[in-house]
Amino acid sequence: MSELLYQVRVDVIEEVASEVRKRNYKKLNKKISSILEEVKADLVCQYDAFKNFVLECEEQNEVNNPLYKWTKDTIENNLKKQKYLRSFTVYVEGEQLYEKKIADFLEHEIKNLNERKIIKINKYNSDPKNNPQPPKKYF
Repeated sequence: MSELLYQVRVDVIEEVASEVRKRNYKKLNKKISSILEEVKADLVCQYDAFKNFVLECEEQNEVNNPLYKWTKDTIENNLKKQKYLRSFTVYVEGEQLYEKKIADFLEHEIKNLNERKIIKINKYNSDPKNNPQPPKKYF
């Protein structure tokens, strides 16, 4: 088995989410930019990532697969859209998965900000058994 890779996600309050989507990170916290810069990272809105995935699938005519169908339903659901507009994945050097030591650093530093505008911080790994799979209805 190959080495697991990781990602860090942060959920923010609605009042700053649109600014964070525009990479105006100081509206979230003045110190977060320096943390991100240290590992060449950006915050990418989960809704935008899902929408881009759907558009890419449609452009390549790859729409007959469970992940596409599930993701498309997700972005078209208003409740889920509101949730994912406030959820951001840390991309390091343009990649959504990276080494554990980088994920640990990001998780630790962001938690240490003690920022009330950050609702939660999660670290995930690439092991498929730890990640949600499309529901059976999409197969």
